This record gives sequence, structure tokens and C-alpha cells, in this order.
Amino acid sequence: MKKIALAAACALVLAGCAHVTTHHAPQGALAGARLKQAAVAVKDARAHGTLWLATPHLLAMARMADAKGHYSAAIKDANMVILQCQTAERQAVANAHVKPYYPN
Repeated sequence: MKKIALAAACALVLAGCAHVTTHHAPQGALAGARLKQAAVAVKDARAHGTLWLATPHLLAMARMADAKGHYSAAIKDANMVILQCQTAERQAVANAHVKPYYPN
């Protein structure tokens, strides 16, 4: 009976540690690819003069999260950087021919 209880306890401990495998390589590679895309998006937005002020800071936070191994946070922040750059460029196109409105 003690052997069965010991075996069951060991099985539970090993089952609890099963998710602690080193499968971070694919997620780390995805984070690296997303960070490269985000850096290119920031460079393009800066070249067009449409970069928002908070976007470089968010890119720095994504790089810091990647360096610390927090790949999901890095991917999330990099996606937000890409979205902000795309939105800033759309905003610049929409506001290109806007004239001030002065009510009478």
C-alpha cells in the first residue's frame, strides 16, 4: 500500500513538472521575428514622420521582455508596436488634406 501511495505521489509530482519543458525555442523565435518586424515598422514610420511618441518606448519594453525570457509579453508588445505604426500611417494619410474649420 505504501509503494502504491509513493508511486502515485511521484506520478503527481512528475505530472506537475511536465509543463516545465524547454519548448520556449519556437516562441522565442516568434518573438525575435516579431521584434524585427516591429523595428522595421518603427523605422518606416519615423522615415515618413508619422511615429507616435509612445511607440519607441513600447518597442524598448518588448525588447526588454524578450531579453528576460518573457516571450509572450514581448510578442504582445511587438504586435502593439506594429499596430500603432500602421495606425499612425493611416492617420497621416487621412489628415493629409484636412483644412482647419472656423465656424462663422
